[in-house]
Amino acid sequence: MRAPSLKGALFFVAAWLGFFLLLQQPAPGGVSSAHTLPIPLLALLLTIGVGGLYGALYFGRRAWRLADTPIARIRSAPQGYVELYGNARLLPGPPILAPLSSLPCAWYRYRIEERSSGGRWWPVESGDSDNLFALDDGTAQCVIDPEGADFVKTRRDVWYGRASGVRTHALWGIGAAYRYTEQRILPGEELHIIGLFRTVGGLPEAPDTRLEVAELLERWKRDPKRMAMFDRRGNGRIDPDEWEAVRRAAHRQVQRQQLQRATQPDVHLMADPGDSTRPFIIAAFREENRLITYFRWRAAGCLLATALTGGYLLWALV
Repeated sequence: MRAPSLKGALFFVAAWLGFFLLLQQPAPGGVSSAHTLPIPLLALLLTIGVGGLYGALYFGRRAWRLADTPIARIRSAPQGYVELYGNARLLPGPPILAPLSSLPCAWYRYRIEERSSGGRWWPVESGDSDNLFALDDGTAQCVIDPEGADFVKTRRDVWYGRASGVRTHALWGIGAAYRYTEQRILPGEELHIIGLFRTVGGLPEAPDTRLEVAELLERWKRDPKRMAMFDRRGNGRIDPDEWEAVRRAAHRQVQRQQLQRATQPDVHLMADPGDSTRPFIIAAFREENRLITYFRWRAAGCLLATALTGGYLLWALV
């Protein structure tokens, strides 16, 4: 889960304080009803209740976004917020190797934890892959920028070992000094992705040749060396017939540039929309219904925690 936004954090704090102050109000007769529960327990219950409500909204909004966003094929996908599915592919270049297992992959996340003297695991090192990879749905490929994505149901390996990384046989980590966790997306693995889709390259719309020629001429006017190339008479100025030659040259260059852009292959990209209301999700399976169910169950669990906590508070304080 991503870190809560500022709006969410402010809502959480305001709701927590509001409930706390409400329960601190004295009951009829001057006896405070909040004193029937210890203050630490009351604070814990309020935190669970409000946190559960926030979680229900968080996961519920993701399920709603998935259900409301159409699934598209890469070749014909509209520009904007869309869902895609396909198989992970590697892009040309050096191989991507997971840092702990050294296995080739399209994406990885790892964490190294050390056991303290009290038996608790404390993080020592962690990191995420920021390498681009591709999604192939059979019609085209889309380059995926994983930064800022929520990853769901990716392959996850956990093992125990020494500081050198050598694995040890430790049942449930008993007696081990270090715990290693690594998540991976492998080449060829099925993925379901929702995020901001855009296409670059080619000519997405009819070019405005007149505007491009005018902009090019303005740049040439600020370049004395280029303008001197059109001064055939050498009198230090561009005469009307010479200016017409300048305009024709600019028009030919713009046409060549437009032709080059038109012959360039389209490159499809998907990345984080940068909007908390439109999540960027990468799930390691193809089925949309499975992903929607995943978030709905978590929203329902959070809502149940809020309901149980609220019911217990009412029972204890009334």
